Amino acid sequence: MDPNLLAEMHGENWRELADLAKRNRLDPAQSQRFLDLYRAASKDLSQIMTVAPDSLEAARLSAIVHRARNHLSSVPAGGLSGIARYFAIALPLSIYRLRWDFVVIALAFLAASVLAGVWAGTHPEVLDTFGDYEYRRQFAEQDFVEYYKENPNGFFAIGVWTNNAWIAVQFVLLGVTGVFVLQGLLLNAVNVGFSGAMMFEFDRGADFFLYILPHGIPEISCILLAAAAGLRLFFAWVIPGPQLRRTKLAREARSLLVVAGGLVIMLFLSGLIEGFVTPNPLPPALKIAIGVAYTAAIVVYAGTLGRRAARAGLSADLEDHEAGYAIVATDR
Repeated sequence: MDPNLLAEMHGENWRELADLAKRNRLDPAQSQRFLDLYRAASKDLSQIMTVAPDSLEAARLSAIVHRARNHLSSVPAGGLSGIARYFAIALPLSIYRLRWDFVVIALAFLAASVLAGVWAGTHPEVLDTFGDYEYRRQFAEQDFVEYYKENPNGFFAIGVWTNNAWIAVQFVLLGVTGVFVLQGLLLNAVNVGFSGAMMFEFDRGADFFLYILPHGIPEISCILLAAAAGLRLFFAWVIPGPQLRRTKLAREARSLLVVAGGLVIMLFLSGLIEGFVTPNPLPPALKIAIGVAYTAAIVVYAGTLGRRAARAGLSADLEDHEAGYAIVATDR
């Protein structure tokens, strides 16, 4: 559509949006009007940028939409606006979008771990594949607990963090293959189940949960979130919908790489818990409560800010004029 004609048709709405964006407070009716105008102006900007990205109308409307977006998201302009937008919009929104993917993967992971543990615990020949009786006894009565205590706390925390962060980043980046994520999840689930079976074989089930839950709840949650992001990339590639396959994959990749960066930070805090809380002689209930509280904080963070950003129609992706405009696929 001709930019001048579009400006003539919707120019009044653009001016109204610009006026509302300048106000510090909006009543409920004004807020709804503001949101409607913002969405309409964003669509107008997309049309203009497709046909005339260098036009005066494109520059004018781009400034209005940018100002409205800052007002809508409460992210300040300036040198730190990119960082503020990342933590206030992009990261929580990206995690929020993965909430149901995460639930499905978490339930499947838990089921696989339990089934593997029960199978190994009820079939001695399976446990024999891990080592003889003496090896398993030493693992349950000594090695499992000593693993968390044999190195200095800080050194152990950094080592755990780098390992888990690398796994999470791989799950996201290589998730497009599908197989890599599924294989990794299955191996980890079986490993957890078999380790539990060996601990219970020698009546050390309490130690198993005491030493795995404080850090395991947030740590495994982060790894499963990375798996959810990776599989989302896989399905964007396999089932792109009306967009070109490369366009759909690029959009999802830009948004989900945000999750990879956030998980590195989250896993760092989880590593501190594993390095300093798990081996600490604190009351067991307190140690587990710390892990649960940290996980709950992530849920509240993503649920509150992510839901607000989703309702406002915001995106974790780059702006269209930065990332390129999507083309509707007619023949892939």
